[in-house]
Amino acid sequence: MTSLQSVYQEMLAFFKPLWPGEDKTLVLGEGRENSPALMLIGEAPGETEVIKRRPFVGKAGKNLDEFLTLARLNREDIFVSNAVKIRPTEIGPTGRTRNRAPNKEELSLFTPWLLREIQAVHPRALVTLGNVPLKALTEAKNTVGDCHGQWLASKAGIPLFALYHPASIIYRRALAPVYEQDVLTLAEALQSTKGA
Repeated sequence: MTSLQSVYQEMLAFFKPLWPGEDKTLVLGEGRENSPALMLIGEAPGETEVIKRRPFVGKAGKNLDEFLTLARLNREDIFVSNAVKIRPTEIGPTGRTRNRAPNKEELSLFTPWLLREIQAVHPRALVTLGNVPLKALTEAKNTVGDCHGQWLASKAGIPLFALYHPASIIYRRALAPVYEQDVLTLAEALQSTKGA
């Protein structure tokens, strides 16, 4: 099996010449590498993640901590990453740079690397947070609105549980009880497999 370190070295070598003169920092995954209970996959890093070169820190890290508490998990037991490893940006109406969702080209460029990363980490289950990683790892027509709270087959051959992105409940408070129920469903499934 290919080591995660060698996958990351190849990835960095592949992407470096693609953006000459541009400041494109790749934010790689982190956590337990050898058969963790879960691999959580977000959409893409934000500004804080790029500065710290770590996934799920800043606001996203707060969301992750809340998720872990609700799911009765420890960060040491999981691996966290993103479908796209660079920060996608756009200029907002005020002229400031802001985050945007990854586009199809970015997703198709990074998906083969995501699959190699998953293979190297070898998690027991995947959890996608939002539409971007869900589309990368399942049929393109799947949306989190249709699939949340369900186990699906993934392109990686590992069971996948679809969740809304934790940040979505900040913008749509009505999703909070749905998200919490989905996380509890996931926690129950993980507890039952522990006892099996």
